[in-house]
Amino acid sequence: MSIVKTFVKLSLLVVSFVVLGILKVIQPFVRFQLCIVGFHRYGHLALEPEVFLAELEDSSATHKVKRPVINLWSLGPTAKQSNTYLARKWSERVTVIPSWIVSALHDAGEFFPPLKLDELRLSITGSKNGLDKTEPHLSFSSQEIADGERGLSEIGIDPRRPHVCLIVRDGGYYKSKGDTESSGYELINFNINDFASAAAVLVAHGYQVVRMGSGSEQPFTNAPAGVIDYASSNQRSEFLDVYLPATCAFAVSTQTGPDAVCMLFRRPVLYVDVTRYCQFFFGSKIATWTPVRLLKDGKILNLSDVVGSEIAWFKDPNLFAANGISQQKSTEGELRDLVALYIENRELPSSEVSRTQEIVAQGMGERGRRQFGDVTAMLLPNAEQVLGEWVLK
Repeated sequence: MSIVKTFVKLSLLVVSFVVLGILKVIQPFVRFQLCIVGFHRYGHLALEPEVFLAELEDSSATHKVKRPVINLWSLGPTAKQSNTYLARKWSERVTVIPSWIVSALHDAGEFFPPLKLDELRLSITGSKNGLDKTEPHLSFSSQEIADGERGLSEIGIDPRRPHVCLIVRDGGYYKSKGDTESSGYELINFNINDFASAAAVLVAHGYQVVRMGSGSEQPFTNAPAGVIDYASSNQRSEFLDVYLPATCAFAVSTQTGPDAVCMLFRRPVLYVDVTRYCQFFFGSKIATWTPVRLLKDGKILNLSDVVGSEIAWFKDPNLFAANGISQQKSTEGELRDLVALYIENRELPSSEVSRTQEIVAQGMGERGRRQFGDVTAMLLPNAEQVLGEWVLK
């Protein structure tokens, strides 16, 4: 490190100590917190602030605030933000300060803990069911709506007709960034062409289908007529990356990036082949889901087996193989039938607590309640007709 950089870093550290000292003095009257968003991941940038604000709004409606709290947000350096348009939208809603200032305050607090500010643990799954109880905290201006409708028309979507986002994860995005995913990630990666029949069902029901992506995914070579492969379009933009999932009728997803924007704007999502339970939106009725087949010693584990064990808390995909757990993904025909079931059932009322909600809540216990709140996500009605009776066990 050069002498100049060292001097600047030390000077910034000294100033940070002074700032923290001042904040410490006024803490009895006003509390300050640091909110550091996972800005480099699209889903986290979209939903971490929303989950926090939703839960804050809901708790404020039922609890009296003892003293004011000022949240200082960091959305990361612009060059590293996963979507700069989305970051700008959040900067209009929360108090954002430059990331280097937040970093300096954090480092000073780590160096001298008595001055350390509280740092919130932000989450995209959240607790207390905030997404179910509040309206979105972001919205589009009239100009943005006009721009969005024009953008939809330019990629071949009629803004007057409903569109569905097809959100399928593969390893292309991180590979394009120079990152190497371990073999365990094959459990949560999919072949887009396995969704060709599902897309055809959507088209047959009058939906315009948009395959989402960042431009680095494998080609959708088997896409039926009427499907827009937006992922490979030269008209992609950070604005449309947000506007498309924010305005869709619903999405079909494999748990990745853009579906978090759907959740942010309260657009329904059908999640197929859910593998990582601890990363799922069990605390939101916007999410409908089907589990993937997980096997141990060649036997399919039923739902109670999974949620009542540590398997439900595996975050690193490599933990599955390390613990002798294999996976069998849904076939193209099964994916087609699951999507058809969702279209058939999605308008039906879902006020009653289902058996599967009770199984998940009981199996994941207090740990699950702290992370998700009440289990309000619905397992797709009649999914066992496609996947087998193990789904309900």
